[in-house]
Amino acid sequence: MDFNVVEEEEFGFSRNYFLAKEVGSSGKKSARKLSDINVVDEQKLREASANIEQKHQNDVAGLINSCKSLYPKWVFDLRHLD
Repeated sequence: MDFNVVEEEEFGFSRNYFLAKEVGSSGKKSARKLSDINVVDEQKLREASANIEQKHQNDVAGLINSCKSLYPKWVFDLRHLD
């Protein structure tokens, strides 16, 4: 294979790569300033957060109850450290 042909193929590949990068980067950039971010209506945010499904409710309640029941033991142990 001729050296010039290989060089032309590599150049073509490089050129296509950078052209593709230019086209791909022409889209909207991420927000770089707070003023670029759309403000969410507080009422909509409250409604959305109220509709979030609680996962592992029973597990969380069990852990909280366990911590509450063990609190006196922690206090006793901490007060009697030597």
